[in-house]
Amino acid sequence: MFRGANAINLDTKGRLAIPTKYRQSLLDDCQGQLVCTVDTQQSCLLLYPLPEWEEIELKLSKLSSMIPAERRLQRLLLGYASEGEMDKSGVFLFLLH
Repeated sequence: MFRGANAINLDTKGRLAIPTKYRQSLLDDCQGQLVCTVDTQQSCLLLYPLPEWEEIELKLSKLSSMIPAERRLQRLLLGYASEGEMDKSGVFLFLLH
């Protein structure tokens, strides 16, 4: 769904404005339901439409908790995941951890 990297500022209330070019397709494809989580390698956030996140979540659940690198990936991506909804004006609000 998303292409390229977009620098989007998060305000102090935990809101971010989704770029205009993605808004309508997000409303059409997933009713604006999004999941935000941390990137494990960079200082940034990752944003996924809910159906895409559910596929990632399924893959993460199949990783071994006995392998430290896989356990860390599960802990970070799942532990910091926050679900929210984009409103009609293109603003996404999620709970900050």
